Amino acid sequence: MNLLLLDQKVSFLSLTRDDPRALHLWNILRVKVGDEIDLALKNGPKGKGTVCGLSNERLDLDIRWLLPHSCDFFPVHLFVGFARPQTCRKILEQASALGVERLSFFKAEKGDPSYPNSRLWTTEEWSKRIDLGVEQAFASFVPTCSTHPSLSHALSSLGTERGLRVAMDNYEAVGPLAVPEKIGDQGIALALGPERGWSPSERELLRSQQFKLHHMGKRVLRLETAVVASLSILLAGYW
Repeated sequence: MNLLLLDQKVSFLSLTRDDPRALHLWNILRVKVGDEIDLALKNGPKGKGTVCGLSNERLDLDIRWLLPHSCDFFPVHLFVGFARPQTCRKILEQASALGVERLSFFKAEKGDPSYPNSRLWTTEEWSKRIDLGVEQAFASFVPTCSTHPSLSHALSSLGTERGLRVAMDNYEAVGPLAVPEKIGDQGIALALGPERGWSPSERELLRSQQFKLHHMGKRVLRLETAVVASLSILLAGYW
């Protein structure tokens, strides 16, 4: 946790001993009265919290907010087929840390139909995983995340948006994925299927929506690794 992400803009915050954030400050950072920690308001400014009270029961912070800063998202919409909950947890955190603006998870034809019913998606855990990624990145802007019953339903959210459209595929790719040239401020839509990959009809749908199929070599990667690797290649066009 590189900063503390808050839901509300307050000038004073008191954390009880059983709060995971307080435990991190106590046990990992070993803060003392007078120490200053970094924090941020979700989708808002960053700030500094000074430890003004510390006891066995709670930790108190006086908060000083800094000037607003511009949004630091990259205009990337990531589409991922529902996978094992542990895999999706990693994807939610890592994609958020990398600065993806939108995430869409969908029920793929070759995916396990039980995955969308896991605790990750039926509780607010998915949102907390995103927050962890944002905190890791020392950022404040939180990407949006949606779930869909099919790839077709997920892609309908693209509408007529222009930009680069890429789908990762080990079997029918037209060539290796490369850093985009002269990408400017145009957006990117990146799609990855579940662990078992795309069905033939999903490939046809992607092609009909102007997605180009690309690969990252002959090795078969775990889905969470493929997400991070492909995002890194594409985001280099903005760096």
